[in-house]
Amino acid sequence: MREAAAVTEIGGTRSPVAHALAPGREAERRDAFPHTKRPLPWFLAGFAAMVFFVPINATVLKVNVGVDSHPDRLAVIVLVLAWLWCGGDQRALLRTRRSKLFVTAAIAYLAISITSLLLNVEQVANLGEFQFAEKQFALLVSFLVVGWFALTALRFEDLRGFASYLIGLAVMVAIGMIVERRTGYNVFYEWSSAILRPIATVEPSPTSLVRSGVEGRINIVGPTLHPLAATAMLMMVMPFALVRMVDNASRRSWCLNATALALMLFAAVETERKTAVVVPVVVVIYFACYRPRQMLRLLPLGLVVLVGLVHFASPGTLGTVLNLGAATKSSSTIHREGDFEAVVPDLLKHPVLGRGYGSVNVEQASEFHVNDNEYVDEVRAVGILGLLAYGWMILAPLALARSAIRKRGPTVASLTLAASAGCLAFLVVSALFDVMGFTEVPYLFFLMAVMTTIAAAGPEGNVVPSRELVRRLAARRPHATAAAEAAGTG
Repeated sequence: MREAAAVTEIGGTRSPVAHALAPGREAERRDAFPHTKRPLPWFLAGFAAMVFFVPINATVLKVNVGVDSHPDRLAVIVLVLAWLWCGGDQRALLRTRRSKLFVTAAIAYLAISITSLLLNVEQVANLGEFQFAEKQFALLVSFLVVGWFALTALRFEDLRGFASYLIGLAVMVAIGMIVERRTGYNVFYEWSSAILRPIATVEPSPTSLVRSGVEGRINIVGPTLHPLAATAMLMMVMPFALVRMVDNASRRSWCLNATALALMLFAAVETERKTAVVVPVVVVIYFACYRPRQMLRLLPLGLVVLVGLVHFASPGTLGTVLNLGAATKSSSTIHREGDFEAVVPDLLKHPVLGRGYGSVNVEQASEFHVNDNEYVDEVRAVGILGLLAYGWMILAPLALARSAIRKRGPTVASLTLAASAGCLAFLVVSALFDVMGFTEVPYLFFLMAVMTTIAAAGPEGNVVPSRELVRRLAARRPHATAAAEAAGTG
């Protein structure tokens, strides 16, 4: 067993540190989320609930909390304070066996973003874009802080329960979106406005059942500002339900997760965005690379369900996706072709580090072309070097997952497969719209990347806080002394 192999042995006997850790293994299994009394996982769970239920970008606090007054900024401050108060600062990253690949990639992206802004600070200030850049940079730091908090708050044993929690959140969002599609009532905006009225104001929901625009689409947004953002959130959680169907632990588990998966797909398709079909197909192919036999067994049923859901929710959507000729001539495709043309001048002028992170204010439509592609936005803002760092940050969890899925035990492999598939969904949607402009989606990506990192390391990657380790050693010292005296007497 890997857990047994992880115990340090010296001269045929366990070291004091290993002895102190051994009793904690079973305790960690019993103390797993949601049955844990540890506060940090619950703070993270609360933050996740806010991301899924509160329209962050449409909500403004009545108190100033710094650079921006959206509720997630206040929530991030609360996470930092909780991390310090509850001993999070005692968890040394260098002591864990968890891979540093994603952490290194995230730090590299942050460093390049800072450098790009500093090198262009004079131009950004002269054009009056510095305040917007400052807000965008603060948002990036918030993403990283949440990732760091999750990395220190969660143990391997927490992942299964936390995955179930995310599935539950996504199912509730899916049900809310289905109701929104049928009635025009957006429960997330309406309830947030009512509950948060004493401390915040919530803008009216952009929900619209009236078809408008060139393609005559409705606007179903859930807790976000755009249908694509709501769809992306559901697609990133969907793999956790899918992997449980593939594992097929019991009939009850299969039925529950199949229902959850169907609700997420149905709600996503209700937005009438091709993303709701494209991303699941990519995720299924990814699963098939690691679990070909299980996916082949699910394929007939999956095709029937997917085609049925798409046809019932949005007749004609599947035909549009499969009709490559029509897809290449659609207004959204033509608009995306214009994205590349719009970025060329900035790319030629600032090829390496771009014009400065956060300096592209899409709200100024007269000056900036709105790109439906995050990779194009990255090239413009942080240049080719920044684009490579952004891609590395997304691909790092996928690279890390490969070995764990193939070589580790079934629990580690399944959790790693599902979490890394969520990162793959983010990789795909980054090519379909400007994901970093919609706060909920990057938050969810950083959570998925961290869950992949924790899952791939297995239980050996758990980090015992320094003061907890000292406490265990101190508790063992009297027993060790007594044993030594008894041995000497004998």
